[in-house]
Amino acid sequence: MQKRIRSYVQARNEGRIPGVDGALKPEASQILFQAFIQGALERSTALEMTGASESRTARRLIKQLKDDGLLSETSSRSPLKWEIPEPYYFPQLAPGI
Repeated sequence: MQKRIRSYVQARNEGRIPGVDGALKPEASQILFQAFIQGALERSTALEMTGASESRTARRLIKQLKDDGLLSETSSRSPLKWEIPEPYYFPQLAPGI
């Protein structure tokens, strides 16, 4: 799964994922993988994983992941949950899409 997530981030950054704009920082794949493994990830942990010295940069990445449907939350203080936004991770589940 880690390889699929990394591949998604790379394909997206190369413009090969239709319907999404903007590149993701490489740290996005690690955040998404940890959210997948754990089911949910504390926001503070995700922010630390960005390695950004500026919290604004880290918050921007988390917001981008949420806006793109890659992570979700039930409130601004709840853990971040991993989501499957499209059939890219599991292409055999939706052949032809």
